[in-house]
Amino acid sequence: MDRIPQLLDQDESMRLEVSTLAEGQGVPLSFGHAYLAVLVCVSGRARFALNFREVAVQRHDVLVLAEDTLALLRQRSRGFLAVVCLVPKALASEVAYVLPNALFKFLHEHPHCVPSPLDVPLLQGWLQQLMDAQHNGGRYRHVMLRNLLQTFFLKFATLLPAQKVVAAPVSRRERLAWNFWELVGQRSTRQRDVQSYADALCITPFYLSQLTRECFDETPKALIDRQVVLEIKALLSYSELPIGRIAERLCFEDASYLCRYFRRHTGQSLTGYRRAGRGSASGTRTAVPELRTAGPR
Repeated sequence: MDRIPQLLDQDESMRLEVSTLAEGQGVPLSFGHAYLAVLVCVSGRARFALNFREVAVQRHDVLVLAEDTLALLRQRSRGFLAVVCLVPKALASEVAYVLPNALFKFLHEHPHCVPSPLDVPLLQGWLQQLMDAQHNGGRYRHVMLRNLLQTFFLKFATLLPAQKVVAAPVSRRERLAWNFWELVGQRSTRQRDVQSYADALCITPFYLSQLTRECFDETPKALIDRQVVLEIKALLSYSELPIGRIAERLCFEDASYLCRYFRRHTGQSLTGYRRAGRGSASGTRTAVPELRTAGPR
């Protein structure tokens, strides 16, 4: 329940899980090959930086994160819990077909959505239907999920402000940090040295270190290693690949080096983490948290 849900492949179907997101605290969130991630907070509180803008998230709030949205989980309360819906590109394209263009721009600039107290029961009903379709939809599962997601976003479209809301500008330093994190997502499975990322950004490793400390409070190497560890955890949790194949896929010299790398960064063995993940997988996927009526904010 603490892990960050992932889509391992672009052609994987939609994934729906409940998570504390604890394993992703302090670094930008990565959901694998998900084209779109919808997070619904069902308990507790958290602070996120969304495209370098700080937001406070609490029960019933919704985050709509595109694949290029930089989402950093800075703090979370002990009771923080979110339903995470990961949408692959093919399904997202079907959903987007009926949506107005203005909605895409608005959600990209304002990914944090706060429903009104009157809309909370609608959110609750939608979430229950989504989980039922995911687990019990059978041959109609894909159509049900597509229609439910379209209904969800069309409801947002009815709430768009009449006047355009101007987004705050992003500085050059923030843009470079953003570009660095995009490169980490693209290259970390085959490149783990800081120099190659600095070269790709046409800056020095020292300047890159200044940027990441300023924006993420981490060194570039720590961010790269954190992303690699998340990739390893995702493959252990969601695939049946043997350790040797995981080492090949992530460009490690051999399985032994992969084992040492993982233990150094997590204090756990690969087999131990895989066994623990399988033991809790069924509860993580099927638990349906209660969305209570909104109280005073």
